[in-house]
Amino acid sequence: QIVKGEEIRRIPGLVERMFAIYTSTVERMVWGRKYLTLEFFQELVNSDFCENICFFCATRSPSGSTLEADNVFAGTFNIVKNGVFYGRYWGCLPGQEVKNLHFEICYWSTIDFCIQQGLRRIEPGAGGGDYKWARGFDPALIHSAHYICHPGLRRAVRQYLEYETDNNVELTEYLSSKSAVKNSKKNTNSTIESTEPI
Repeated sequence: QIVKGEEIRRIPGLVERMFAIYTSTVERMVWGRKYLTLEFFQELVNSDFCENICFFCATRSPSGSTLEADNVFAGTFNIVKNGVFYGRYWGCLPGQEVKNLHFEICYWSTIDFCIQQGLRRIEPGAGGGDYKWARGFDPALIHSAHYICHPGLRRAVRQYLEYETDNNVELTEYLSSKSAVKNSKKNTNSTIESTEPI
């Protein structure tokens, strides 16, 4: 089920359940970092920004039944703003895994939702490169700016970024030249753009 904006506030315990789902993946993954807090989730939902929040919730309840937070066992935390879908913090409670559910929620349902809502672009979230490309999300180079105080660390990071940038540009050019999305746009009137930062 998809729950958006003001609807989120009307379901008791849903924010807390979605936070538990978010932390379940962070805690399971070696590279996971829990940098969002429950207080952050709660403040976001209680602010005007709530109109941009979109939860995709997986339950074992019968289709069409009233959504209750305790029945949600997996899902995503997303933002929809200015015609762009920004996803996603995916999670599934321990012991509740269902084969292909991640792809149903994070790819298939997301793409369907974006088409139904007339959104123009999907930003599928961090991570990726070639595995998201295989699912139709083309790479896009992004830029970030950081200042590193320690001169030795700054040199090391600069050297690594020079290497990484060359590789990312090369990979982006290669994957873009093989794009199923861009090649299909030549034959259709598709309006959704798919990009993935590398």
